[in-house]
Amino acid sequence: MKLFYYRGNNFGDKLNPVIWESLIPDLLDDDDSTLLVGMGTLINSRVPAEPQKLVFGSGYGYNKQARVDDKWKFYCVRGPLTAAQLGLDKNLAITDPALLLTQVVNQPVAPTGEVVFMPHHSSMLNADWAPFCAKAGITFLDPEADMHEVLTKIRGAKLVIAEAMHAAIVADAYRVPWVPVACYEHILGFKWEDWCQSMSVPYVPQTLPSVWDIDKTLSPRDRLAANVKRSLRGVGIWKDDWTPPPPAKNVRQVEDAVVGALSKLASSGQSYLSDERLQAVALERLMGQIERLKHDYATVAV
Repeated sequence: MKLFYYRGNNFGDKLNPVIWESLIPDLLDDDDSTLLVGMGTLINSRVPAEPQKLVFGSGYGYNKQARVDDKWKFYCVRGPLTAAQLGLDKNLAITDPALLLTQVVNQPVAPTGEVVFMPHHSSMLNADWAPFCAKAGITFLDPEADMHEVLTKIRGAKLVIAEAMHAAIVADAYRVPWVPVACYEHILGFKWEDWCQSMSVPYVPQTLPSVWDIDKTLSPRDRLAANVKRSLRGVGIWKDDWTPPPPAKNVRQVEDAVVGALSKLASSGQSYLSDERLQAVALERLMGQIERLKHDYATVAV
């Protein structure tokens, strides 16, 4: 079977091969007639229709709703909201399989005492968050940086401020307190609620001011076009069928507010951590489904 996951340069997605290639190496190959739909918000229309699909801990969301038929087999899903959306038995709602990382990466890590912040990978397109973190006295974690280095930083931290959900999930797995934040409208509350309910913790994100410095990603020509469009719209010259320009830069206007909000979160003592006993039960259930998967699909030696 072939591992199916979002192959972007993003911390949470890059955990997939680390987990699955360690726990079920004998089951994985390049035969895409059967897909193991792994960790991520993957249960949607982007999953190929024809292959047999084995879902292990995935979540519902993004894009169009998938057409779930007899080619889908569910070992478990991320949480109760996914199970309800798909009409599945609630017992299939275990938790996000990133918890399995603790069975794969478990060498000791020295505590650093750092407070770290990881934005959602899409937020990286809107602004450079590193200077805000530096001014707030916290450590910026780039979701596109080396996955192992980021993982070590999370494990050694004393607090993880997370706009990226898997930063919080991994922190929780390794018993590092975390606090969720939301900076932009692209943060999908459904998936956070789904995971949080699976671990019986509330999802109460703190709101950070949205920062826009998107011009830094544009070519000189596109930057000029964006400025012209902003000027035209500002004086009322606009047509509904024109593509709107990206939001104007507001870094200077919100800098103090963002730095102040991050500093307050770092020092407030407010954080979340799931119950250790509940986590142990979830891990045991995930490992039980791993054994079931192996039993169902292991190749019998000749």
